Amino acid sequence: MPDVATIGLVAVGALLALGLAALATRENLLRILIGLQILGKAGTLTFVLGGYLQDDLGRAQSIVFTIIAIEVAVAALALAMMINVHRKTGVVDVKSIRGLRG
Repeated sequence: MPDVATIGLVAVGALLALGLAALATRENLLRILIGLQILGKAGTLTFVLGGYLQDDLGRAQSIVFTIIAIEVAVAALALAMMINVHRKTGVVDVKSIRGLRG
């Protein structure tokens, strides 16, 4: 039976791979934002796993709460910018942003 560290590292690796795959496509802004959020979840899971292994969950939880608050602010700003791009161009593609000037 695998231990908690092995399961946690496999989960972190899977989340990292999924997030990087979403970022690598670079076609849709929403997909890029979801990829960034998945990468953030991999980071938070890493901190929780490290806190569990070091028997210091209090410090890990405080770092994770800070990361979550930053992720929420980044997601809100990114979604607001995506809404503005969609209103301006009608699509949410990276190619449509390249054509915007001014």
